[in-house]
Amino acid sequence: MSTGQGPQATPEARRISCLVADDHAIVREGLRRVLGQNDDIVVVGEASSGEGAVELVARRRPDVVVMDARMPGMGGVAAAGRIAADHPDVRVLMFTAHSEQELLWEALDAGAKGFVLKDSDGASLVGALRQVVGGEPYVDPRLAPDFLRQLARPRPGGILSAREREILQMLADGHSNREVSERLVLSVETVKTHVKHILAKLEAEHRTQAVAIGIRQALIR
Repeated sequence: MSTGQGPQATPEARRISCLVADDHAIVREGLRRVLGQNDDIVVVGEASSGEGAVELVARRRPDVVVMDARMPGMGGVAAAGRIAADHPDVRVLMFTAHSEQELLWEALDAGAKGFVLKDSDGASLVGALRQVVGGEPYVDPRLAPDFLRQLARPRPGGILSAREREILQMLADGHSNREVSERLVLSVETVKTHVKHILAKLEAEHRTQAVAIGIRQALIR
């Protein structure tokens, strides 16, 4: 995993590999141009959807993904959840509009490591990217007050991540841990860990109770 690099990165240092995901070609082009101006960053791919981002991450294993929060099909938050679950060493930096601040908490639970506003300048974006790759979370200062309010808000039972909701839905549909692992291409042990987290967050004693709570809270159908 690459560490955060300063502006004076040397040519010998390994560059930060980055994937950009946005459904607008002009935005992807702008991101590529801004990031490409830095010697310590290389863009290794572009995706126009959440599904495309998940697929490219599996193939290219970038250090970080700059992810649009809203895209057709699988959105950025759901894609961040898949990436965090399947490739925990890959950092996801959410690229969001200020009006989408309600997505902050969901994105955090999904595994996103940073949040940067779309109207930020290039230096702020690059600084955020280096920070999350270096292992430190980043929240745009303009989002911080709302973010801190959400952190202080009581969260009864916890909020399930996108991957946890997916697994809970499969449990509700009658699938065993092994069937879930085969369908999601995860190890059985990883599925068991997700189920353990689901039970803890929903304060459920067993899977059947977790499914009932999930349905009652409209987390699953």
